[in-house]
Amino acid sequence: MKTKDLLLDRCLINAEHSKVIQRPMWALLFVLLTMIPGTPAGAQEIPSPPYYISRGEYVVIGIAYDESRIKKVAPAGVQMAPGATGVIVMYTAGESYGLPPFSSSWMGLDVEGFDPPGGGKARWMLTGLYSPGTVATATAKYFNYPTREGTTRLERDGRRVVIVGNMGGQEIIRAELVLKAEPCQRVSGMIHEVTRKLGSDTLQLIKIPNVGDWCAAESTKVEISAPAGDPFGQLSPVEVLWGGFYYGGFGWSAPVITR
Repeated sequence: MKTKDLLLDRCLINAEHSKVIQRPMWALLFVLLTMIPGTPAGAQEIPSPPYYISRGEYVVIGIAYDESRIKKVAPAGVQMAPGATGVIVMYTAGESYGLPPFSSSWMGLDVEGFDPPGGGKARWMLTGLYSPGTVATATAKYFNYPTREGTTRLERDGRRVVIVGNMGGQEIIRAELVLKAEPCQRVSGMIHEVTRKLGSDTLQLIKIPNVGDWCAAESTKVEISAPAGDPFGQLSPVEVLWGGFYYGGFGWSAPVITR
């Protein structure tokens, strides 16, 4: 009995001793963990597509370029649509799969031979801003878009929408819309974008399904204030053909080789 009591006492002492040792060890481990710098989500390498943006706010504007100017920067071997038409797309994207929240402002040219089902023309991006920089890097790497790092800010006050693209603290492009008083329309469709495979002349197609609410504008203004030598500046002036505000989501598939 005495031996049993001694063994129990020893076990209890060892257990208490173990707790005493563990407490400073756990405390040390906690301190070490808090000292290790974390990697911000925006700084992590972005995986390859597909991507899906479930919620975003977009200003989309149909334009016509100055044909003599656009011929100098149009992609070789690709036929542009009649009238040198194109598009300006500026937006902020929130919830998404595969990408952090980001913003973008870009200008594209309508091209022939790659029409999506349902009508419309495929687009060729001529220049674009993306933020954060990891998204600019990923879209250049996986889609071969001509991207640079730059922010886009959108403000909406009732029917008035203002969106501004900036790079290096300088305003590059601004759009102002007054939306029609009529209800927005639920829409869905497919957009086609065309680029070249990175490092080659091979053309590739990017399919972009989208679903959301389209709100047509009764008036649309665009101001491109980029320097003349900047890619945005080289595309100015433009004629506004139509405009609107889109709220919804879209997907980005991996490019498919066409020819």
